[in-house]
Amino acid sequence: MHDVISDLEFQVRSDPYNPAHHIALAKAYLEEGDEERARKIVAIKRRLPSKDPSIHYEWGQLCEELGMARQALESYEQALALDPANPDYHFRVAFLYYEKGGWERTLKHLQKTVSLAPENTRAQNLLGSLYEEMGFGGLAKILKGKDDRKVEMPSSVIPSGPTVKDLALFLDLFKGREFGYAKFFPGTAGSLFLQFVKGVLGGKEIMEHLRGENALGVYPLRSNQTLKLCAIHIRIPWRRLVANIRNSGFLAISEDQVQQYARKIAVKAGESGLSAYIENQGDRERKVWFFFEEFIPFELSQRLLDALLDKVPAPGMDLSVIPLLGYRAAGIGHEDYPIMLPLGTNPRTGNRSYFTDDEGIPFDDQLLFLNKIRAISRNGIMAVLKAGTREAAFLSHHPLKELKHLQEQCPVLDEIVRKAGSGRNLRHEEKLVLYFVLGFLSDGAELLHHVLEPCPDYRPKKVARVILRLGHHPVSCPKIRHLLPEVTAYLRCECSFDLIPGEYPSPLLHVFQRITMNEGESTKVKAQR
Repeated sequence: MHDVISDLEFQVRSDPYNPAHHIALAKAYLEEGDEERARKIVAIKRRLPSKDPSIHYEWGQLCEELGMARQALESYEQALALDPANPDYHFRVAFLYYEKGGWERTLKHLQKTVSLAPENTRAQNLLGSLYEEMGFGGLAKILKGKDDRKVEMPSSVIPSGPTVKDLALFLDLFKGREFGYAKFFPGTAGSLFLQFVKGVLGGKEIMEHLRGENALGVYPLRSNQTLKLCAIHIRIPWRRLVANIRNSGFLAISEDQVQQYARKIAVKAGESGLSAYIENQGDRERKVWFFFEEFIPFELSQRLLDALLDKVPAPGMDLSVIPLLGYRAAGIGHEDYPIMLPLGTNPRTGNRSYFTDDEGIPFDDQLLFLNKIRAISRNGIMAVLKAGTREAAFLSHHPLKELKHLQEQCPVLDEIVRKAGSGRNLRHEEKLVLYFVLGFLSDGAELLHHVLEPCPDYRPKKVARVILRLGHHPVSCPKIRHLLPEVTAYLRCECSFDLIPGEYPSPLLHVFQRITMNEGESTKVKAQR
């Protein structure tokens, strides 16, 4: 070994600017056990200029062996700058960032390693472990060759199994582009990609989506730049998520913030007369969905979401809030982009996505819940856009003030409204009282939907049909006692009204000054403020 070192020292003196000679000499010192001399060479000579990436890579290996992690990372990154397609360089950089907790760059270089060298099982396992810690179990299983995704539909999602009617409703709600849809799938590096599928989205494809065989997406924008649905996407920013991979407490708090902000949007939408529905995507992200009665211009939908977000206070922490309108920025322009459909399996996590209530609890039967979704009318959109001032917003809430006043004055009506609000079904007679009282208010249709929506058997289309057939006679107090004797027996139902000839007692007199029947017109009631 001494002769070898002597020869290498001679080569260094003969060609002092050749880094290969210095590397060979440092390795020889290490083999002899002279770590101090090897370290001195590496510390001084690794900065010799070279355009050969393998030279910088060897310097990096020597630094690692000597415990010089920072210097090793510098050398590996120099090698990577000269040869960015070398998977070995990416892996060494990823590994050093992993050891120092630089999760974002670790992920970046591990993904690049796996995409360039799929046979690198060490990189796959390390990347899979990181995805597991991030909650992306679906990606982790695929990376580790354990993709055991089940195709059975969980009974908690669809207890009775989807019928032809269920599939038709699903397709009607999530109607988008006339031709073509998207399929989401994990790539070789664990990233999520999408593929445009030529064809029409039908019942067969929806069944595959519900079974978890394929994760499908719909392109909301039609060729005439109109859409029938949109959403607001709330998530933890990627950098914040990656930076806290091993901080489960922080991530749990962040997910709760995501849920609470989605709830604020849904509540504010409800106060504005809009129906909004929260979806847990099977990860730490949420979507708030909006459905329209007809295809509306893209610009109108964009204005609606902007106006709604302007009314919601900023989140208490750094969250990413993105309106989903069927397009995204691409270069100097935009391109159509799909929205992943709910109730399927999230390719990232391998978990099922669900619609939830405001507290984040999934509804028992998801397909049955779809029947309760109420689409937003164009008039409803315009009302929100016009309510730009505080005064206008206050006036838009006036119907709820009327309802509250009626509940305060009529204990029977209050009992029915509270029963509906608790999520129980109403009896036929109780519904009759609601329809023939609230239905005669100026905003009775909206109030009826508001009161009945928590009921399990609520169907917006059915409620709308009943409202159209109400006629002209509000219900009278004696009729209420006849319909609900068991309720009026224990509740005070003895209001006293100052009636004039032609009038009859009704809870509506707590809101209206007069309810009179015109002479000779037995089917017409005239109500005056």
